[in-house]
Amino acid sequence: MILGGALAGVAFGAAGGSELTRTTVVEVLVVLLGGLVVAAAVAWSRPGRLHGAVSVGLFAALAGVTALSVMWAVIPALAYVEAGRTLAYLAVFAAAVAGARMFPRATPVVIKGVVLAATAAVLYALAARVWPASLGETEISNRIGQPFQYWNAVGTTAALAVPGLLWLGTSRGASVVGRVLAYPALGAAVLAILLTQSRGALVAAAIGAIAWLAIVPLRLRTLPVIVLPSIGAGAVAAWALSKDAFAVAAEPLRVKESVADEFGLLLVLMGLGLVVAGALVNAGLTRGLPSLRIRRRIGVATLAIACVVPLVAFTSVAFSDRGIGGAIGDRVDELTSETETAPAEQGAGRFTAASSTRGKYWREAGNVFEDRPAIGLGAGNFQAARLRHRSDLSVTRHAHGFVPQTLADLGILGVGLSTALLLAWLVAAARATGLHPRRVPFRRDSGAALPRRDWDADRLGLVALSLIAIVFGLQSAIDWTWFVPGPTAMALVAAGFVAGRVPLGQGEAAGAAEPLEAPSLPRLLAAAGVAVAAVLTAWAIWQPEAADRANAEAIRLAEAGQLDAAIDKTEDAADANPLTSAPLLTRAAIETGAGRYGLARESLEDAVLKFPGDPQTWYRLAAFQLGTLGHPLEAAATVQGAIFLDPRSDQNRVLFLQARQRAREIEQRAQARERAAGP
Repeated sequence: MILGGALAGVAFGAAGGSELTRTTVVEVLVVLLGGLVVAAAVAWSRPGRLHGAVSVGLFAALAGVTALSVMWAVIPALAYVEAGRTLAYLAVFAAAVAGARMFPRATPVVIKGVVLAATAAVLYALAARVWPASLGETEISNRIGQPFQYWNAVGTTAALAVPGLLWLGTSRGASVVGRVLAYPALGAAVLAILLTQSRGALVAAAIGAIAWLAIVPLRLRTLPVIVLPSIGAGAVAAWALSKDAFAVAAEPLRVKESVADEFGLLLVLMGLGLVVAGALVNAGLTRGLPSLRIRRRIGVATLAIACVVPLVAFTSVAFSDRGIGGAIGDRVDELTSETETAPAEQGAGRFTAASSTRGKYWREAGNVFEDRPAIGLGAGNFQAARLRHRSDLSVTRHAHGFVPQTLADLGILGVGLSTALLLAWLVAAARATGLHPRRVPFRRDSGAALPRRDWDADRLGLVALSLIAIVFGLQSAIDWTWFVPGPTAMALVAAGFVAGRVPLGQGEAAGAAEPLEAPSLPRLLAAAGVAVAAVLTAWAIWQPEAADRANAEAIRLAEAGQLDAAIDKTEDAADANPLTSAPLLTRAAIETGAGRYGLARESLEDAVLKFPGDPQTWYRLAAFQLGTLGHPLEAAATVQGAIFLDPRSDQNRVLFLQARQRAREIEQRAQARERAAGP
């Protein structure tokens, strides 16, 4: 409950991760709590090898490169914010690794905590359509998106819950109540995926379920856990997607309220029906299992059913005019095309379309990568660097894919570290789950080294936790859910615990059953160092928010007529975060209002010199030169800097034309005066 509550707090507290105040508060708390857990693991630990250390070290290297990128970033303030986000993620991952070292038998606890948090977010997303006026008043889209204000984030949260719920519904290590409640929870997750219309989340969840069936020899138990909730969720989704409230974008609130009661009733009926179904299935399982031969046949049939959909799809296209290669090529072209847009058809028809706007963003990310391929243009700077390469007025903060985003932001260095981290984690996960070819677990109850065949709740849980991280990674590879703290923290907890867990079959030898050691003086000093590092990191993460608050206070003081105090506040903001141009721009506005044009000009020129990659600094200086100083030639020259950085911007081009027009008018008046004066 504590773990689930903490992860749910991250999800609901940070929301979509785009609001600085909410995200910063969550990141500070996460870093402090994660540092406390790591410090405890340093002080009270078990003997043996430090599993997961390579993964933590590579993650720390990636976070370090992210932080260092402020030195070469186009807009350093964006890299600073992303450095704080990455350090918070590192704290979550390291804390999960430390928790696995202290409590190696807590696998069921971790998986239940992740499932609780994910289910809470999913239920809130569905409840926002039952009470749209109170819970979903800011939701404009027809696709459910609360509490993240982004439908794909809801979809990936529901998708990563699927492996955990499969474990909960099939494992003998779970209670009967837990196995029964897994049915309505999985139904809610599948329904959320369908109502978000997230194709990436649907594919990732399907891959996670198929992998579970392929790895875990509990296919007879898994089959009803998958089929029954899918049937219930599919029926409710079919009804919902036939209504304008769920199928047509930007419908007014009254349209959503018109179907809210019916939708809520269907949710209740689905939940009750799945509770009854889960109880009946578990009651039937307690009466005895079929023979091994029958169970093996059912397992084979289950795998065949899991693969029948793609097989039918490939068979149908094989006999089409285009064939398999042509059909796949068409789909790839739709996905990567810059001219294709998101499918106009909403509702169930969206799942059969491959077109999207990702191709355009991936092309822009490739162009940004070519500008500086080795180290990129700075973490989080794709949104600014893409302006030079965009072909229209579209606005986006992310490249809609982890790989293109990392290529644009951190170049080959960032992708190399990310790849090394992925490989290190995959090796650690294979060892922890007993699936590593060189780490076959053995029975130790006999003299012979026989392969262990049992699948206890612990091993099943480790597989489920690994699949949770993999499902999130698959979806985030084609989206920007990595920037949403809620689902990312859930996946990182699962991934970190698996990486830090003692490899299966070596628990006793590695001291998993031994009590925690009493802290020695060197351990206490090291733990104190970790705690101090966490506090300093949290303080550094807070600085952009402190600067933003000081800047907002400066504006308030200026509006109240306290100009000198307002100027002092802008200096406080610049001291808190010297990597942002906001204090300088605010100071220039205050000085302009006070009639101190010389000081205002100095502030604006200082902003351009310190932040030449920000088109806003060039535009503000040019607008000041034209509108306040009346120097159109200077303004026309200055605004060309903004045009170079953002050639598609209407305001930049309009300002340039206005400056040229004003310069011509001044020249014409001067010529008229010369003609009137005579020889």
